[in-house]
Amino acid sequence: MVADVQTKGRGRGGNKWESPSGGLWFSILLRPNLPSRRLLLLQFLAATAMRDAIGNETGLDVMLKWPNDLVLGNAKLGGILIESKTQGERVSFAILGIGLNVNQGKAQLPPGAISMRVVSGKQHDLRVLLRAILDLIRSSFDNLSHPSKIMDEWWLSSIHQSLRVQVTLPNDTVTGISRAIDEDGLTIIRFGE
Repeated sequence: MVADVQTKGRGRGGNKWESPSGGLWFSILLRPNLPSRRLLLLQFLAATAMRDAIGNETGLDVMLKWPNDLVLGNAKLGGILIESKTQGERVSFAILGIGLNVNQGKAQLPPGAISMRVVSGKQHDLRVLLRAILDLIRSSFDNLSHPSKIMDEWWLSSIHQSLRVQVTLPNDTVTGISRAIDEDGLTIIRFGE
């Protein structure tokens, strides 16, 4: 399903998300043969496919931010949200909700967000971009049986490489250096550096 505008969208953590005209807002229904503990692989696969499609179509150098954002410069370009149903230990189906700021002007964007048009100065064909993203997600789908490949490709475009990070735990906050991402989508942090 593709929408021109969303007025009651939601982001991670139930955050409200409004999606003005000019962006690319769509959902994909997937039925992956995947254990439920590996559900996040879909998010990382889709993020890398989106990054590659945008780069191929526009030449823009999009980076990825854990766990579900696409960034351009220091601003949010888009995001991915997964909703799913599991049966036992398997994913029955998953819905990838994807939002991408494409042709909005600066005044249409919330603080901290950017659009492809603001950066490139050009209007982009939403249908061409949608087709490119869907094609790359589809062609990458076989990689679900190779989790380390998905995570390695994602990490190569991550803004988190070797950064000092702060992690809030239930009873503590600790700092360390991000070193990699594991096959379950968890960031590997070396503490005490």
